[in-house]
Amino acid sequence: MKKKMTKGLVLALVGVLAVACLGLAACGGSGSNSSNSSSQKALELVQDGTLKVATSPDYKPMEYQEGSDITGFDVALIGEIANRMGLKADVQSQAFDTLVTQVAGGSDFDCAISSITINDERSQTVTFTDPYYDSNLAIVVLKDSGITSRDQLADAEVAAQSGSSGEEWAKENLPNAKYTPFQETPDALAALRTGKVKAVIYDEPAAENHVANEYKDCSILEVIPTGEQYGIIVNKDNGALAEAMNEQIKAIVDDGTMDKLKKQYIG
Repeated sequence: MKKKMTKGLVLALVGVLAVACLGLAACGGSGSNSSNSSSQKALELVQDGTLKVATSPDYKPMEYQEGSDITGFDVALIGEIANRMGLKADVQSQAFDTLVTQVAGGSDFDCAISSITINDERSQTVTFTDPYYDSNLAIVVLKDSGITSRDQLADAEVAAQSGSSGEEWAKENLPNAKYTPFQETPDALAALRTGKVKAVIYDEPAAENHVANEYKDCSILEVIPTGEQYGIIVNKDNGALAEAMNEQIKAIVDDGTMDKLKKQYIG
């Protein structure tokens, strides 16, 4: 009788343990799914499943319009980041000097990528990801302008894109020059060609691409070693998105994808 009871108790205990294990497994699975779900929810995307991206596509090879499409290194990079996060990148054209305010608003765009230099002023309004590209500024002039030194621009007509680091540099370093801001860099280059300005100051990667291709009548007077770094901007209330992007930027660098993109778009 005792043996039978012992066997029964053992079977009962086994059954209880089995049920308990199933319950723990179920709880563990639920917790894991909940964690993933809350992680996605913490991103607070404007549109579920989509990364709404603003850019100013006038900076070939970084971001530019090709027919009806927006392409370039930055666009390919943000597409890769979004894909690795399980999202679709929806990239839309916007004026450069509105990017910070639009992302800070948080209603239309989750982020912006557009050769945006990381600086303290912008960081007061938006959050930057880790830097993904190192750059400098360049001074572009017409080849036959006779300008051979920055000193000749001290009181001349110079231009840059409104809201850009080129504009900031021009105001700080050429205080007596006649400065004109332009909404887009190609407009500033058009003014250079017609003689309305004597120089355009903007980022070296775009300047090198321009003078080597569609602006062969122009040349780089000087590369200014500013040590700039580009970052992606996100809303300050969405730190989880910046963290998620930082993880992907690191992975893209580590696995060699970043170098492949640079070679493909920048050379």
